Amino acid sequence: MTKVFIAFVLLLGTAFGQSLSEGSVVGLQILPNPLNGMITYDFELCCGLPSGRGGYLGNGFDYANAEFTAYWKGPQEKDGYLFTGTIVSWKTPEMVDPFCTIQSATLQDGTISYGTKQLVAGMVAEYSQLFCQQDGVYWLGPGGLTAH
Repeated sequence: MTKVFIAFVLLLGTAFGQSLSEGSVVGLQILPNPLNGMITYDFELCCGLPSGRGGYLGNGFDYANAEFTAYWKGPQEKDGYLFTGTIVSWKTPEMVDPFCTIQSATLQDGTISYGTKQLVAGMVAEYSQLFCQQDGVYWLGPGGLTAH
């Protein structure tokens, strides 16, 4: 368990100098907040690889140099939704089992665009995802990005 935690901390140490992660966005829920009238954008994330290539094709996400980007375009939609924001803090990883941890981060200065039109600016967001390592193989499991 200690080896996994140390390996994970070493991976996170590179998060602000190169692309640490990239993966798929498998869905987007747009939810109104009845308390304040704001809209929440909930990107459902899946899969991916630590130390990715620094980009993605189609519906996906990545982050490099503290910049987080997520994109979703539904099959019947003309344009897609793009979130960009800055990672301002990483939370302490939570151990799930001897091989996996949940890593979370807080973001600020987020924007949501639909096609070329910016919909919202100045958003805050939370990112959380399952990171695993076993027998020298690293992978990412389910996660989410909630911007509001």
